[in-house]
Amino acid sequence: MVTAASRLIAIVGCTLFGLLGAPAEAKTDGQQRVVERARLALDSFLDDPQFEYMRVYVQNAYAVLIVPEMLKAGFFFGAEYGVGVLLVRDPQSGNWGQPAFYSLYGGSFGVQVGGTMSDMVFTIMNEGAVDKLISHKVQFGADMGMAFGRMGLGVGAGTTTQFGEDVYAFSKSKGLYGGMTIDGTVVAPKHDWNEAYYGRPVDPMKIVREPAGSRTEVAALHQSLTRF
Repeated sequence: MVTAASRLIAIVGCTLFGLLGAPAEAKTDGQQRVVERARLALDSFLDDPQFEYMRVYVQNAYAVLIVPEMLKAGFFFGAEYGVGVLLVRDPQSGNWGQPAFYSLYGGSFGVQVGGTMSDMVFTIMNEGAVDKLISHKVQFGADMGMAFGRMGLGVGAGTTTQFGEDVYAFSKSKGLYGGMTIDGTVVAPKHDWNEAYYGRPVDPMKIVREPAGSRTEVAALHQSLTRF
C-alpha cells in the first residue's frame, strides 16, 4: 500500500535527481523559478499576521537565506532537500546584494513519519555567520548548531550581541511531519547554478558583495525584502 509519506519520499528523490542531474542549460529556467518563488515566499510571510514578529529579524539581519518549497519526508528514514538564494546586505548603504544559489540537503534515521513542503527563511544576524556561509558549506548542528522550535517560530544557534543567536529560521509548512529536525542539514553553494545564472565562474563571496543588477526578478525580490 502506497502511503502519503512514501509518495513524498519518492517526490524528494525525483527532485534530487532532477535538480542534481539536469543539464546546465535546463537549470537557467530553474534558477528563474527559484528567485520568483523566493519572492512569493517572502510576500506570504509578510501578508501573514502570525509572522508580524519576523520583521525585526529581517530588518536587523546581515543576510537572508530564502528556501522556497523545501521538501521533507520520512518513514523512519528521513530526507530533505531544497534550493534557495542567499542575499547579503551592504553594511554601508543597507541595500541587498545579488542572489547566490545554495542547496540544503540532509538525512536522518529515527522515529519520524510524514512529509511536508515548507517555505523557509533564515536570517543571519552577524558577519561571522555570513562569512561561514559564503566561504564553504556548513552543517546545522555542527558548524552552526540549531534546535528546531514550533512551526513558525525562530530557530537559533550560537550567540550575538543583540539577538542571542547567529541564525533564526522561520517556516511555513503544508503537511504533517513527526520528529522534524534540521540538525545535520548541509547548506552548500550551488556553483554550477551560480555560473550558469551569471554567465561566468564566480564564487558566492563575489556574488553577494556585488551591487544589485538590473534583472527584473531580482529587483522584485529586493522590493519584498525592503517591505519588512
